Amino acid sequence: MKIVDTKGQLCPAPLIATKRALKETLLGESFIVLTDNQTSFTNVSRFLKDNNTPFTATENDSIWTLKVTKTTGELSKPNVEEFCEVEVPHFQKGDFVIAISSDRMGEGDAELGTLLMMNFIKAVHDLDILPSKMVFYNSGVFLGRKESSVIEQLKDLERMGVTLFLCGTCINHYSLKEEITIGNVSNMFEIAQIMSSAGKVVKP
Repeated sequence: MKIVDTKGQLCPAPLIATKRALKETLLGESFIVLTDNQTSFTNVSRFLKDNNTPFTATENDSIWTLKVTKTTGELSKPNVEEFCEVEVPHFQKGDFVIAISSDRMGEGDAELGTLLMMNFIKAVHDLDILPSKMVFYNSGVFLGRKESSVIEQLKDLERMGVTLFLCGTCINHYSLKEEITIGNVSNMFEIAQIMSSAGKVVKP
């Protein structure tokens, strides 16, 4: 399998290399993209998602590996410059992970719980020190839908370098595969690794 090694490269180089690999790859075949830059990983992920190109992603020792499968001959958004977001230097990332297991916050009234979760995500978006990662499982994956009331805040968090992981089993259980527009579809082993290796896990 072809490996596109973009380690050490900054935007737009990883995007250009990914686009070139897509052009050179046959329909149905896959290739690997490697990057050691969080922002480049986020930008390439957005480029692939917006062009309806399926991929899986893993991270190990600050090296992101994307396995990309070509399923279409044409790109709907081929202009890579549109995806070249840069890091936001005035934000810091802390050694903590936020784990969200529901689209509601707390027990009791459902409407209030929904409002509280919406306000919580918006509050996280405005923190001076951001989480390194956020994981979503069970009904928490509903927050990643394109019609979610917090989808813009979550997209901004991705652009600011927070990596989002959504439970693939949960997405399939709730039949949300076509509605999820953010983050990386993950599995429970990876989510367990993320939570167990974090300095602190915050669960609203």
